[in-house]
Amino acid sequence: MEEKHIIEEPINAVRDDRTLDEHAKNAVMQNLARYRTALLLPLFLAGCATTDMQGALDSLKGLGQSAGANSSQATASPTAGTNSLLRTPLHKALSQNPSTDGRAPEWPKVVISNLQIPADQLTLTRSLTLKASDCIRFDATLWRDAQRVERFTDLSLCAPELPKQSNNFVLTWKSFSISGKTTGQVRGEGPTPPYNKLPSDANMERWLTNQFGLYYLGSLLTLVGYDPNFTVDDRRFWIRNIK
Repeated sequence: MEEKHIIEEPINAVRDDRTLDEHAKNAVMQNLARYRTALLLPLFLAGCATTDMQGALDSLKGLGQSAGANSSQATASPTAGTNSLLRTPLHKALSQNPSTDGRAPEWPKVVISNLQIPADQLTLTRSLTLKASDCIRFDATLWRDAQRVERFTDLSLCAPELPKQSNNFVLTWKSFSISGKTTGQVRGEGPTPPYNKLPSDANMERWLTNQFGLYYLGSLLTLVGYDPNFTVDDRRFWIRNIK
């Protein structure tokens, strides 16, 4: 509307060229503002998941739990159940054998089986506010090498035990299949991993879409010692199935 007004007003109403220059400058600035908004909008939307779930974790403050601990400081909280993952050798297992040559170690391996997800975390109507009672339950297998194996049943990981961190790395981690020799679509408890890190399951997809899955899966990876910056390490953790 501003440019139309300039064209239609009489020439003697324009006092000098500076007025036209000012209108042109304003038009350019408005276009730049609209262009920048168009560029930033997708980034803003992409960040909503992290912001919302971080707010959910912040909701646990005041419960006297370990929710504020970072991944390197996470330990079993005083109220952690006796079957908490943090009370088992699974905690930081992968980090006990770091790479020495830039290649991913083959051992140890952690396999999660019979994963039980709280039903309300699979619905879009559930608030993202976490409760201290929000726990996932599962069985696990720890392969120290091809012969030495330990099995754990009815383990838990509850909201107060989750590291306070960004879990965006899960989006990259889950998008790539496992490299090297695999069992293909047969999902066993090891030691040879399947082709995909996660089971093809509608509930798994819903859990990830609702953000809870990203947060708990990222926390599981971190707590067993996975380094999100060492992405070639893709053979030592997978989820076998959802119960």
